[in-house]
Amino acid sequence: MSHLFKRTLSISYYQSSTLPKPATVPNNSSHQLPITMNEDGPFGPVVNGTQIVFFEYLPNKPAAFSFVALFGLVTVAHLVFLFIYRAWFFIPFILGGICEIFGYYGRAQAHDDPTEAGPFILQNVLLLAGTPFLAATIYMSLRRVAAALDSENVSSISLRWLTKFYVLIDIACIASQFIGSIIPASGDAEAIRKGRIILIAGLVLQLSALSIFITTSLYFYRRIRDETGPFLDSSFVRWRRYFRTIEAVTVLMIVRSIVRAVEYLQGEGGFVISHEVFIYLFDASLMFLVMLIFLAIHPGRLISRKGKRNKRKGYLQGGHVQLVEYATSLD
Repeated sequence: MSHLFKRTLSISYYQSSTLPKPATVPNNSSHQLPITMNEDGPFGPVVNGTQIVFFEYLPNKPAAFSFVALFGLVTVAHLVFLFIYRAWFFIPFILGGICEIFGYYGRAQAHDDPTEAGPFILQNVLLLAGTPFLAATIYMSLRRVAAALDSENVSSISLRWLTKFYVLIDIACIASQFIGSIIPASGDAEAIRKGRIILIAGLVLQLSALSIFITTSLYFYRRIRDETGPFLDSSFVRWRRYFRTIEAVTVLMIVRSIVRAVEYLQGEGGFVISHEVFIYLFDASLMFLVMLIFLAIHPGRLISRKGKRNKRKGYLQGGHVQLVEYATSLD
C-alpha cells in the first residue's frame, strides 16, 4: 500500500468515535501479529501487512472505570424512577445508560490489549449508539410534559406527529452509527471510507434533529406561556422548569454532537482525535450530566402528579373539571 494511499484514505480512530486507519508496516513475518507502531501508540492489529489503528494512545483505564461506576449509579436510579412514576417512555433513556456503561467498560478492557478488536468494537458501537437512545426520551418528554399541562393543543402543530418524526430520525441515527462503526473494523480501505461517510452523515442528521427540536421546544414554551401560563402559575405548578430542563439537556447533546462532528471532519492527525480528554470532557461528562439533570427534574414527576390530581378531582379536559362519581353499595 503506497504512502499516498495511506494519506488519502486513512482515518484515525482514537476512541469510541473515530475510524481505524491503515498504516503500512514492513514486509516481514510479523504481518499477522497484533503489533503497535511504537510503545506510545498508535495501537491496533496488523491485517495483510497493514496496521489498523484502533487508538492513537493507550486508553486510560481508571477514567473508563470511573464512568462505568457513574453511569451505573445514575442508570439504576432512573430504573427505580421508571417504576415509581410509571414513566415507560424512559425505557430508551435507560437503554442509553446501559450503552454508556458497557461502552466505557470496553474502553477499560482496551487498556489491557489495545490491539484486540472485541473491546474496540464494544466501546465504539455502544458509545455512539447510546446518545440517540437518550435523545429519543428527550424527544418524547416534550409531548408528555405538554399533555400533563393540558396544553398539547395550544398550536396547530401536532406534537404527536412531531414526536414520531423525531423518533424516526433517531432510529436512523442509531442505525447509521451502528453500521458506520462496525464495518471499518474489517480493515478494508473501502469499508473504512464508507464507514466514515456513514458516521458523519449520522452525526449531521442527529445534530440537525436536535437543533430543530430545541426550536420546537422553545416555540411550545412560548405558546403555553401566552395561552395558559397565568392559569398554570396560579395553580402553583412549576411547569417552566420542565421546559428549561428539556432545553438544557438538548443543548448539552448539541455540544457533544458538534465536537464529534469536528472530530470526524478533522480526520487523520486532527487535534480532537489525538487527545483522549475530549471523549471524557465532551462525551462522557456531558451525557452523565444529561442523565443527572433528568434525574433531578424528572418529567415523570409532573405526569404522575397530574394523574393523582385527576383521581382526586376528576379528569381535567379543556380547562373544565368533570366530577367522577363513585358507586357506593346500597343498604
